[in-house]
Amino acid sequence: MTQFQRIFDAALAGMTPAPSDALQLAECKDIGSLLQCAGSLRDGGFGSSVTYSRKIFIPLTQLCRDVCHYCTFAQAPKRLSAPYMKLEEVVELAEQGRAHGCKEALFTLGEKPELRYQTARDGLAAMGYASTLEYLRDAAAAVFENTGLLPHMNPGTLTADECRMLREVSPSMGIMLESASARLCEKGMPHHGSPDKDPRVRLETMRNAGRARIPFTTGILIGIGETRRERIESLLAIRAVNEEFGHIQEVIIQNFRAKPATKMKHAPEPGLEEMLWTLAVARILFGPGMSIQAPPNLSPGCLPDLVAAGIND
Repeated sequence: MTQFQRIFDAALAGMTPAPSDALQLAECKDIGSLLQCAGSLRDGGFGSSVTYSRKIFIPLTQLCRDVCHYCTFAQAPKRLSAPYMKLEEVVELAEQGRAHGCKEALFTLGEKPELRYQTARDGLAAMGYASTLEYLRDAAAAVFENTGLLPHMNPGTLTADECRMLREVSPSMGIMLESASARLCEKGMPHHGSPDKDPRVRLETMRNAGRARIPFTTGILIGIGETRRERIESLLAIRAVNEEFGHIQEVIIQNFRAKPATKMKHAPEPGLEEMLWTLAVARILFGPGMSIQAPPNLSPGCLPDLVAAGIND
């Protein structure tokens, strides 16, 4: 019996791998055995059901204080007609989503842009707010009160007080860990110049959400310069937070796609096998009960493969 088969058999018997065993999987190249184990675990937890959420995206602001080298969402003030969506625009967009059968309003926004841009500070002041998160709180409340859509927030890093404030208006929140590797924050790496991508800060946000008993979504981004071992370390960091608080409802594995007009526009993208390997490892590390998601729009035409690798959402 190989060291990997021992890990697979233990996982199928209900024992998630200890960190030392999990890290050994970084050397596993037997994609067939990985997929077989992951698929069996998923079937044991979710059967043949694959879920999705009917949601409308609400980009409350595209201003951001971070400068991730692969991002096309964040924009400079000069490229935007207004720093923030108006409250009536937010409600109108949510209403359009409701009319199309959406059940959830996904608030997307840059990270605390008022800490970087005077434009953001002026825009907030004109609306009577001191911070983006205060405006987000009221925008989420307005969406629920006017449309009944459930607000799900991706507001970036949060203090304990900010978690408690937003919990009043949002039944769930999320932040992508992306990677627990501090190496990716070094000069020349994709998170350099983005203080909020410090994995220590993001993991503390996840803990703050756990202390506030907030159902939470997180995940990792693959293909931005990390190693397979670093991916496992990132997944283990997420697992450790969930073992402490039990509030993580879903783990997303997202594959990097190179985009024009970014510093990483010529960076190589991870292949399908790399994505399947990571999904299968995630399923093995978290077991049959955790919801594992992969965005099918980032792997067009490959949904059956993603499902075979152990996703259920």
